[in-house]
Amino acid sequence: MARLTRGTAKLLLVGAAAFAGGFAAFVVTLPQPAQAVPDGQGIVVLTGGDDRIEVALGLLKQGHGERLLISGVNRATGRVALKNQHHGDAAFDCCVDIGWEAQNTPGNAVEAARWAKANGYSQVIVVTASYHMPRALLELGTQMPGVTLVPYPVVPSALARSDAWRNPETLSLLAAEYSKYVAAHARIGGDRLLRMAGI
Repeated sequence: MARLTRGTAKLLLVGAAAFAGGFAAFVVTLPQPAQAVPDGQGIVVLTGGDDRIEVALGLLKQGHGERLLISGVNRATGRVALKNQHHGDAAFDCCVDIGWEAQNTPGNAVEAARWAKANGYSQVIVVTASYHMPRALLELGTQMPGVTLVPYPVVPSALARSDAWRNPETLSLLAAEYSKYVAAHARIGGDRLLRMAGI
């Protein structure tokens, strides 16, 4: 029993060290604000705060994409209310599509893939929070293997602060996102193995 306990403790320590190392690498490699915006055929923004929709609407207005998909909109929010909430202009009326079906990042990916295919897009700008971008690109890339995804990260105010890495709430947010990122990798990798095995 003592040997089993020591072995379990070692495994836990190794697991904790691996998580900490991976988390540190995840944090230091988070995407920074883009210095320039390449043109895409379409723009997809994943809802969730951090001025993401306003940024995406700005890209559309500046002509960096033909159309914009706002993915993951609350079903109780109508088109007019969404336009007024985010100060939409004429570009909103002509060139914005709204996705009400997605309720999480995998759902965003499915919704965006259908939209890109329907519009014949092979290059799409992805707008979401910087800490969410790695998982968003992973999920969207899995659903759109033939589409070039151009990240356009929005850095939340909580991460822009000089004391961000000493703030427990910020660290908790990043740790939770890293856990979701690892879980997404495991799920997607497992699905690929099952397909390869013909299961």
